[in-house]
Amino acid sequence: MSAPEIITFAGLAVLIIGTQLARRQFTVRRFLIPLAAAAVVGYHFLQTIPTVGGDLDFEISLALTGVICGVLAAMLMRVERDEQTGRIVTQAGFAYAALWTFVFGGRLAFAWAATHLWSHQVAQFSVQHEITSSAAWTAAFVLMALSMVVVRSVIVGARVLMVNRPSPLASTLRS
Repeated sequence: MSAPEIITFAGLAVLIIGTQLARRQFTVRRFLIPLAAAAVVGYHFLQTIPTVGGDLDFEISLALTGVICGVLAAMLMRVERDEQTGRIVTQAGFAYAALWTFVFGGRLAFAWAATHLWSHQVAQFSVQHEITSSAAWTAAFVLMALSMVVVRSVIVGARVLMVNRPSPLASTLRS
C-alpha cells in the first residue's frame, strides 16, 4: 500500500470517527458525509474488481467482514430523541472509536506489513487461495472498509427513522 493510499484511508477513518464520536445532533449532512466519502473512495479504488481464480470469493469474504463490523459499529451508537430539545441525537463513545481504530488501523498495519515484512507469507496465502494479484487484495480491503461505512450509516439512518416515527401506542393514548 502506497503512502497516498495510507493517508487516504487514515483520513477516512478520522473523518468517520470524528463526525460520529460523542453526543451529536443527527443531521442529513452528518448522514451523507460518510456515504459521500465512501463513494469517492470506491470510485477511486474500485475502477476494476478482479474476479478470476479465488479473487471474488476473497473480496466477498472481506466485504462480509465489513458488513459485520458495520453492524457492530451501528450497535455501539445510541440513537435517541433529546429530552430538552426534542431533536434526534446519536452518541458514540470509546468502544465505537476503539472498533474503528482497530479495524482501520489493523487493515493499514496489515497492508504495510504485507509489503515490508510478510511478503512471502502473503504470496503463499495468495497461491493457496488462488488470489491472482495485489489488485484483488486492494479491492478486498476497500470493499471491507466501504461495506463497514455504508452498513453503519444505513443502520443508524434506519434507527433515526424509527425514533422519528410517532409511536402507535402514543397516538392511541392521546385519543
